Amino acid sequence: MAAKGEKDFSGLKAIIVTLLFLVVFFVIIGRLNGERKEERSKELKTEIEQLMSYDMYGNYPRTPRDVAKLHNRYFELFYGNALSEEELTTLNQKVRWLYSSELLMYNSEDTNLQMLKDNIAAVNEAGYEYRSCELPEASQVVYYTQDGVEMATLEVKIVFGVEKGMEYMYMKYVMVKENDQWKIHVWGRSETMDAE
Repeated sequence: MAAKGEKDFSGLKAIIVTLLFLVVFFVIIGRLNGERKEERSKELKTEIEQLMSYDMYGNYPRTPRDVAKLHNRYFELFYGNALSEEELTTLNQKVRWLYSSELLMYNSEDTNLQMLKDNIAAVNEAGYEYRSCELPEASQVVYYTQDGVEMATLEVKIVFGVEKGMEYMYMKYVMVKENDQWKIHVWGRSETMDAE
């Protein structure tokens, strides 16, 4: 209790201490959030850099499943990030290494790039966000020979984030073996219906 003639500032001191605590608390939280965003940005940049410089000569995927996995790493970048024109062009050139000679013959690089840009715009406009892909087990890849050519088929489950939650799409890959490397010969939306 304050003596006669003195003012009691204990309430004011408590308010000032509380305000200082809140300011320090929010500064710390802001810095932590900034560090997390910066870390996520670095991870994304690292993934872009890794895929832009991916060594298709020395590190080409060995199995059809590995080809589909790498293909979807590229598509996760395409459909989930704002890429520069240079990044998009370079990444498109890299992903074309995964395509069969026949698929490349029917899709010039310029046509392929324009189709990719159109698809990215459509996916973004629809509000879809590529989240992940689920690869089949190695035992679920179907290998066969057609006209003396080794081929394989598999389905990949793509998970998209949408406003109302998650949506799923199955992509079917048909691959052909060319020069001892599995190449994407045909790929597109599967008729498999998602029961989830």
